[in-house]
Amino acid sequence: MTINDDDEDFRFGKCPRCGAVDPRKVQEVSKYAPSLLDVDDEDAESCFPLASCTACGLGGVERGSVRGGYYNRELREIIDEPPAMGRPCLHCGSRIPKFLDLDQDEGWSIRRQGRSEGEEAAIESLVAATGCARSWAKIWLTHPFGPRRPKPQWAGPPCSRCGRPLRTRLARQCLECGLDWHDQDPLPASG
Repeated sequence: MTINDDDEDFRFGKCPRCGAVDPRKVQEVSKYAPSLLDVDDEDAESCFPLASCTACGLGGVERGSVRGGYYNRELREIIDEPPAMGRPCLHCGSRIPKFLDLDQDEGWSIRRQGRSEGEEAAIESLVAATGCARSWAKIWLTHPFGPRRPKPQWAGPPCSRCGRPLRTRLARQCLECGLDWHDQDPLPASG
């Protein structure tokens, strides 16, 4: 299967341990997967088994800070550290931990439990399933669709009443405190 038909041909490789999919150049396929005949599922036509993976560390490769994740045995040793691996959220500034031993069905059932029974019950279920810290479970639960967009940075002058920055430099209303000066004419009447 190709993703770019310019001058390089790519095929998707799937990690047999964690299931991460990674595009690789066809010329490099033999280096990453010595045997292309070991695929036994429905992805046999489009994916080949990877011999090394940066998400789970298969093949002795160091796990990446963005794609990498944590195994349950590692989570039990971490006490009060913020996650160092996982996708960064630009809105809250934390990394969203990836739990490699948590299968997708179990993850979605914990998220459903959070919607039906409340966040605390879902946090307890995730802590019991993975052994992670409660703070990590809360980060994972509050980011069900991945990282959020960054907080907006307003570039306007400060409001004369509350001091918070206005949305633009030409704004005539503060959306934080409600002060409105639309009726005031910026130019004095000549006469």
